Amino acid sequence: MKKIFSIILSYTLCASASMLISAGGYDVSKYESLYTFKDENPAKTNVNITEVLQQSSSNVNAVTMWITKDWEEGWYDVQTTQEEIIDKGYTPVFIFYWFGDDVSVEYIKKNKEKYFATLNKFLNYLKKLDGQKIVVLNPEYNMSGTEKWDGMNDIFLQSYKIIRKDQQVLVGPCVGDFGDYSKTNEPEEWELFNPSLERAAKKADFIAFQEMRGLTRNSKKNIFKTADRARSFAKYLHKKYKKTTMLAYLAISTYGKSGERMQAKVYKRFVTLLPKMQKESKLMLFGTFHYFDYPGHVGYFNEAEEYFGVLRKDGSAKAAFKYYNQLH
Repeated sequence: MKKIFSIILSYTLCASASMLISAGGYDVSKYESLYTFKDENPAKTNVNITEVLQQSSSNVNAVTMWITKDWEEGWYDVQTTQEEIIDKGYTPVFIFYWFGDDVSVEYIKKNKEKYFATLNKFLNYLKKLDGQKIVVLNPEYNMSGTEKWDGMNDIFLQSYKIIRKDQQVLVGPCVGDFGDYSKTNEPEEWELFNPSLERAAKKADFIAFQEMRGLTRNSKKNIFKTADRARSFAKYLHKKYKKTTMLAYLAISTYGKSGERMQAKVYKRFVTLLPKMQKESKLMLFGTFHYFDYPGHVGYFNEAEEYFGVLRKDGSAKAAFKYYNQLH
């Protein structure tokens, strides 16, 4: 019965629009008619991100939210998520990122009970929401030896069982695209995580992946190749695992000289490639990591982390924004 429901749900998601285009974020600040990244200015009121999406990005039909190990239900309160996201026709996409940068075989073995406890807590939240939902599990888990660990399959399989207690959910794993970014096709590197995914992929509703670039870690030349590499990776994943695919999140930082031009060029290329990826790889979702720039965000890309948005923190549009709004 669950398999039949998943097929119907997947078909509904894909048929409701050419594909899902997701914006990363939840709430933003509003002052009169101006939207900005959420801040504490008492002159501004906070509204859900779908309010600005309806006005500025009519092609977007999904909202991405992150669930980390310290997640609390109040981050995305049930009433707002139901009324402002689901009831307005947006699909919520939850990125379950519990292990994070600490991921390793030893860390997972030591903390898996805490991981499953959070997953069950998250399930209770999901079941309060009426409508289609997507859960993307353990993005970028395939590092620090975990990619070669067969036991990761069992972590995924048990996670599916828990999440599928809510029958309105599609669930699947998310691999990181790591390796030599001077190449647009890298099967040798991509084969490395197969031992951790081979059994779990068979039971997944989809296989997701991510692409992140910034001048603090990558060359301009390699950043320009991001869209074509994503196309190759999606093709590989679809052929290897026989599943629909998702680009769970794209992050192209505008930090540094000519950063906005680079970001715009990558998004422009995706405008051309997404229809091809949908046919070749059954790509059903394209997500952007941050819709607005995120002041104070920290991570692998250091100072570039604050500039992944297609809008600046003050709400003004970057060069990539017009291409982002052409994605379908």
